[in-house]
Amino acid sequence: MKFLFDLDGTVTRQETLPIISGHFGCNEQIAELTTRTVAGNIPFIESFIRRVNILGRYSVRETNELLSGVSLYPAIAEFIAAHKEDCVIVTGNLTCWCEGLFNKIGCQCYGSEAEVVDDKVVKIKSILRKEQIVDLYKALGETVVFIGDGNNDLEAMRHANISIAAGLTHNPAQSLMSICDYVIYNEKALVRQMRQLCGEYGDSKSVVISCAGIGSRLGLGLTKALVQINGNSLISWQLKLFESVEDVRLVIGFQGGEIIEEVRKYRDDVIFCFNHRYFETKTGASYYLGARHANPETLEWDGDLLVHPDDVKMLLDTPGEFICYGDITSDDTVCVHVDEKGNVLDFSREGGDYEWTGPACMDKKHLIYCSQNVYNMFEPLCPMRGIKVRAYDIDTYNDYVRVSEITKDWTI
Repeated sequence: MKFLFDLDGTVTRQETLPIISGHFGCNEQIAELTTRTVAGNIPFIESFIRRVNILGRYSVRETNELLSGVSLYPAIAEFIAAHKEDCVIVTGNLTCWCEGLFNKIGCQCYGSEAEVVDDKVVKIKSILRKEQIVDLYKALGETVVFIGDGNNDLEAMRHANISIAAGLTHNPAQSLMSICDYVIYNEKALVRQMRQLCGEYGDSKSVVISCAGIGSRLGLGLTKALVQINGNSLISWQLKLFESVEDVRLVIGFQGGEIIEEVRKYRDDVIFCFNHRYFETKTGASYYLGARHANPETLEWDGDLLVHPDDVKMLLDTPGEFICYGDITSDDTVCVHVDEKGNVLDFSREGGDYEWTGPACMDKKHLIYCSQNVYNMFEPLCPMRGIKVRAYDIDTYNDYVRVSEITKDWTI
């Protein structure tokens, strides 16, 4: 596996060209070009040529020394140092400006090339196309993970096997949000995800909350995660319930931007996983996409589900695989049959002993892609240990009213 990083704002804490322009006193021109480029309003190549024309008249040596002092995100720099052979920097910036910075990072680095005469840039010889480096490593048989934040990272992400939009220095370009696999806003969460991709897992369960659907049956015009329950959004209830969980992964699709905004009010280290085909797929696909690069045991959780706080704690402390069920409270539901030991034998639309409520816990060795419902993923694993919980999902408006009443006295 190869990790390919954009440089500016992804590995470095700041964009480098504004640092150069500030040092040489032409900040205003460069700042405007950089802002419009990051936002995708000017093509990167055009913007880069214009910026080099402005900055190329200044000393290459002085620029190199200046950028050598740019601060890095420490946890990311530590990850790169520990996985030096598997990490690569790909930047559109000029290598003649960045040699000192490249040396400080310490891994393979690719950049754009320029002709230098008398310590000045006189000509751009080549502008790096990041997707070509992605293709280079893929041709060598590598699984390529691309991490970036700007509009000029779009094609590299499109070509990569796994793409992560990083929102560490600023929000990722909007164009990336339509194709990336993940968007991560916290440095430690980003490093956690990269370690998981390397097979370096945490000891605890990952929690995968599926919030990609449109919630049409509810009739409130909102994805269920944003529905208000007793004055708080449903997703905020769930985040409080999982406050002690390190690896919380939220699968988003419909109204993804609004969900991200709501979640970040409460915690910034959630890993957002995209189900870009949310209209064509069901919760099985979302669970798969959230769990595939998580810790070995993943707790599946629907975005429309509330479980009593005491039961949540019990489930987080329960090792191994299981399927949860509860008393039948809904008219149109999937039921389960259980044996005398409480093991779940099968699922049925024709009735059963209890209602299948979710959540459920699966070991990743059993994880397979499924475009249908989560319970379809667990059917081949039955019989499986069952656990009865006090769980309430919100499929219809009547469910919404009922759950609002049930939960009003809960203490989280």
